[in-house]
Amino acid sequence: MRQILTILTLVLAVSCDDVAKTSNSLIDHVPRDSQIIIKINNIEEATSKLRDNNFIKNNPQIAFFEYFKDLTILNENKRQSGLLCFSPRGKNDFEYTYVSKLDPSLLKTDSLKTKQIETMNYAEKTIYKITSKGQSFFATRQDSILIASPSQLLIENSIRVHANPIPIDKDLKKVYDVSSSDNAMSLLVNGKKLQNIHNSLLPQAEQTFLTNFSGWASLDTTIDQNMIHLDGIAIEKDSLSSTIGIFDSTIPQENRIARIVPVTAKGFISFTYDDFDTLKKNLSVAQDRDIEDISSDLDDILSGTSEISTIFMEKENALVLTSLDSNSAAQSLAGDKIDTYRNIEIYKNQNSENFSQILNPLIKKFEAKFYFVKDEFIVFGPSKGILKDIIANILNKTLIGQQEYYKNTIKDLSDNSSILIGGAVKHIKEYISTNIQESYASQWDELQHKGYQIGILQIIKENDFAHVHGVLQKSVTKGAATSVTQVASTTLEKKVLTKPILVKNHRTKGMDVAIQDIENTLYLISDKGSIFWKKKIDGEILGDIQQIDIFKNGRYQLLFNTANTLYLVDRDGNDVAPYPKKFEKAITQPLALFDYDKSKRYRIVITQGNQITMLNAEGNIVTGFGFKGTDTDLILAPKHIRIGTKDFILLAENNGKLTILDRLGRTRVDVKNTVDFSKNQWYQYQDKFSSTTKDGKLIQIQEDGNAVTQNLNLDENNRIVATNKTLVTFSENKLSIKGRTIELDFGVYTAPKLYYINNKIYISITDIQAKKVYLYDSNAVLFPNFPVYGNSAMTLGNMDKDPNLEFVVQGEDNGILIYQIN
Repeated sequence: MRQILTILTLVLAVSCDDVAKTSNSLIDHVPRDSQIIIKINNIEEATSKLRDNNFIKNNPQIAFFEYFKDLTILNENKRQSGLLCFSPRGKNDFEYTYVSKLDPSLLKTDSLKTKQIETMNYAEKTIYKITSKGQSFFATRQDSILIASPSQLLIENSIRVHANPIPIDKDLKKVYDVSSSDNAMSLLVNGKKLQNIHNSLLPQAEQTFLTNFSGWASLDTTIDQNMIHLDGIAIEKDSLSSTIGIFDSTIPQENRIARIVPVTAKGFISFTYDDFDTLKKNLSVAQDRDIEDISSDLDDILSGTSEISTIFMEKENALVLTSLDSNSAAQSLAGDKIDTYRNIEIYKNQNSENFSQILNPLIKKFEAKFYFVKDEFIVFGPSKGILKDIIANILNKTLIGQQEYYKNTIKDLSDNSSILIGGAVKHIKEYISTNIQESYASQWDELQHKGYQIGILQIIKENDFAHVHGVLQKSVTKGAATSVTQVASTTLEKKVLTKPILVKNHRTKGMDVAIQDIENTLYLISDKGSIFWKKKIDGEILGDIQQIDIFKNGRYQLLFNTANTLYLVDRDGNDVAPYPKKFEKAITQPLALFDYDKSKRYRIVITQGNQITMLNAEGNIVTGFGFKGTDTDLILAPKHIRIGTKDFILLAENNGKLTILDRLGRTRVDVKNTVDFSKNQWYQYQDKFSSTTKDGKLIQIQEDGNAVTQNLNLDENNRIVATNKTLVTFSENKLSIKGRTIELDFGVYTAPKLYYINNKIYISITDIQAKKVYLYDSNAVLFPNFPVYGNSAMTLGNMDKDPNLEFVVQGEDNGILIYQIN
């Protein structure tokens, strides 16, 4: 991924061949160690376009953008054109030199005395120190040319070079001459120094891909309100020793990698060729070894391949071959089948390091341990997990190539490239903020990039140069439908026992996943799918894991019970004293957690057959709660409902009796009749205590204890969930939401779940037989791109603080899947 992010951050290009040697040409006066040159053709136009560009305008905090606005030389000089040259100074710094036609007024004081000028002599030349608006720079004139810099040393160097001329780099002269004068500005970059430029700007990153990438490059910039385009060429006289020279004498082929890149990928890089023998010969030069020394193990496979790509995912990368005959290639690989995921077979690759050894520097340090074949693609990965993530996105049709923003970005580019690079803007932002000097990191953390989703760089090799095109543009949304993307997956050591649920992460202000396997190991997993910790407990967790803030300091712990133990576990998987608490008599229901006034004065209710015990957060018995038990066993966990200012605790017994208590355990509502309870919990619906009976009726208990029933014609195994204004029922294959009924395919369904998030209602249900997860709104409308693959009830929430919601479901028998709703 660093290859992509670096190139898309720095960009490059280069030009052709025409030499001129007049001392009045600006290029003859640039510092010979310049690594980046901004050729400004019209300073007013360039300033206007940069000022009006949304991406730059929305990020005034970025020092990189502000740097150019505050350059005194650009404000004081009346000339419209010039060269802004950057030379290395020290390990991680650059200093500028500005070269333009002389503006005589620059070297004179004005009538208002807003500018101060001092002079000094050096080697029979005059150096001017100009101070304006609190900033100073040095300048000298060489005939009709002005040279200025904040560094006196650079001005002195320019005087010495003028006295003892050093020829300008011929390749730099070529790209300068070919750069456009019609665009407001162009960017010239020394491709041989890209590694140094990268390391200076991003000193925390380790990057070797840019070493000797190309020769000098020239990019003409086109800047509009919503886009930045870069177009130019790159040249290299010793081309075979450079990265782009590896594609000498090859013909670019169609880049098809976007058809298999998940939308959640950080980015991708694609290399194409028409003749592997030629490519291999070029690789031998780049590797500085004889072609006979490069393994021929993959010759048959790579000779039938037109594209070699890397997909950069969150935790690992994948290698993809676009094959002309994938079936024959798969036979040549002859891997052993070790797994099947969603009907796609996964194989073990016998020679996992061959690709890196053969394709270096295009592919470095990659272990192709496993692979699968899908259509024309053979996808390799260091683990089965990354392959399963890609398979899931293929089958869910959440691929970059299908997205309108990608199609719009590449619409003006050629279909065929020698090198095609795509990087998700949000990941470029993360890469820069992580690796830039610490003092600038917060600026990039706050980068506003809404609408800018992907940056593209295309390189097309032709003869002794390469065309280069870069695109960063804002996507124009036209009532885009919701997309659902799998953003992470995790494989457990054993099969899943309980459905995954989301729990608060007080450190990130997001949410994590808690899940238990069949060996009673509890896992806490990040929103990226990384396992934080595992903890062995003494049995199956009953019901959902709850959370409390026992110390009332904003730090939440996990609260849950097994049949014999009540646990309280902190963020790091440690028990919180005085927990765990053991119980001699078996606990028969999930714990009930009450926080009556939302004041964190928690009450924990433990059910043991027909006995209930109320504890406080510290695990002590609440002596003020007088109720001890019912006549028969409870069939549901106790339920707290508040109507108005009154609290009610509902206890459903095996004998059909419904007991409704107050906070102190006294009878608050005397229910007149017994109830033929269904499996459903009790809810507050229409300000009544509501559930269903086995014979499919809605039953509502009023505060006077009388019951009202309504025949909903539900079957015996009916399931419901409700808020005070919304009732959701499920019977056989009929899902009803606020009276609107949808007929689903016949299957084996979980109970519906209702979520109220950001003033919006979501209803989910899963067919675990067909492994389909459905999500509806309060009007019984299925969200776009549902159902998706899953094997349990979902848990919905905001896991990562961005505006999009995420949900987690069980995937295979031993794994979870995390999806994002965009």
